[in-house]
Amino acid sequence: MKRYFAIVMVLILGLACVACKKKDNIIEYSKDLSNYEINLDFDTDTKSAQASLSLDYINSSDDMLNELKFHLYPQFFKEDASHLVVGSTKLNDAYPNGMSYSEFDINRIVVENEDKEIQYQGEYNDILVVNLNNHLLPDNRINIFIEFSFSLPNCEHRFGYGNNTINLANFYPIMCVYENGGFDESGYNPNGDPFYSDMANYELTINLNNSNYIVAGTGEKTDVKLVDGKYQTKFSAKLVRDFALVLSDKFEVISGKVGNTKVEYYYFLDDDAKKSLQAGLDAIETFSDLFGDYPYPTFSIVKTDFIYGGMEYPNLIMISADIENIDDYMNVIIHETAHQWWYGMVGNDEYKYPWLDEALTEYSCLLFYDNNSGYNLTHSEMLSASKENYSLFVTVYQDVLGDLDTSMRAVNEYDTEPEYTYCTYVKGVLMYESLYQLIGEKDFITGLKNYFNDNKYTNVIPSDIIRAFEKACGNELDNFFSSWIDGKVVIR
Repeated sequence: MKRYFAIVMVLILGLACVACKKKDNIIEYSKDLSNYEINLDFDTDTKSAQASLSLDYINSSDDMLNELKFHLYPQFFKEDASHLVVGSTKLNDAYPNGMSYSEFDINRIVVENEDKEIQYQGEYNDILVVNLNNHLLPDNRINIFIEFSFSLPNCEHRFGYGNNTINLANFYPIMCVYENGGFDESGYNPNGDPFYSDMANYELTINLNNSNYIVAGTGEKTDVKLVDGKYQTKFSAKLVRDFALVLSDKFEVISGKVGNTKVEYYYFLDDDAKKSLQAGLDAIETFSDLFGDYPYPTFSIVKTDFIYGGMEYPNLIMISADIENIDDYMNVIIHETAHQWWYGMVGNDEYKYPWLDEALTEYSCLLFYDNNSGYNLTHSEMLSASKENYSLFVTVYQDVLGDLDTSMRAVNEYDTEPEYTYCTYVKGVLMYESLYQLIGEKDFITGLKNYFNDNKYTNVIPSDIIRAFEKACGNELDNFFSSWIDGKVVIR
């Protein structure tokens, strides 16, 4: 009996250790990351904020650094920005009440208790340069303190407000990725999602002057209370590559659970709210089964004033309030949820290689419908629409321009938004369908699992996904991918 009891106890303890290890997976991965602490005093009447950022930065490169560089994406929403944040055909949608601009200022920088000169670089002053007192050695840390302030434009975009919601995304100085001996300084572009960032840990506190506002955000809400007359909400998010907030005094909230993840739907004017929430629950469950587990404790679906169909951020997706058809609305939820894997956990340079995340995310929707027959869309219907739309796009553009570059390239290399959309999303779906047919369903899904498990919480380049599929099918695929990416393949 004692021996039996001992064996049972060993098994119980062993299972407990496995459970602890699984639960602490994010904590283990997050130990060697930089830490952002953001404090935000936001006035809902003036749509303006006083803010501070304390960054505990770790030099994870092999080089000594004598300076740090930050992206300042709000600079592109200012009146003196030389190019618009949306294409000219989208201006009326983005600015329904007329043109509006932001203000954004860096007010103070402190490094190791020493005030630093505020220095900008880039054509649009969109790169903040912080000179260090001493070289920052590999694996060493340094704290940077930045005070900044901003006001939002009346713009239904990532950084702006509409009649129903306030979107606070890409609002703070975020570190440029350091690679290949330098910082990546690619700026904002109206095409796509032109962002590139490393995984980090975030603690954010937002203080509001109005108690009627509900705040949705990346990560877990750790505290909500009244402090010195302000309505304070705190968030904590580990192992994420960005942080976003959406505020509204019109939000209703419903929630559900899938696995260990609480899924919340923040919405207004939605008679199909339960269906919208269920789409998110089904997407988290399906993609976890197909690619690998969603490890975070929270996921927020947020209906908001937004010019495009949707937008992805870690643990949070924005869904446009302008989508009227419920099937289209749920499809956007599914697409943006897939981004939690392709961009969120497996990161890439969205500026240089937009097809890496967008094309795979869009094709993931087809895989979703293969596994969820209760929706009014199917793999074959979406594929047929992609073929027809792409053929029409090529025909029209060739008739107008006489020639068309169909290569899948960087966001700034597309002359128009339709070119970006059709070459990245629509052609991307056709590329992955061709690969699916070439190597078969089993090897295709195995390739995606390889890709996720080998690269989660890192940034990838095109060769990483090619190698993942080669590992699954045992065949060389460089020529296959290059023919599609370079625009050589003929689509009939």
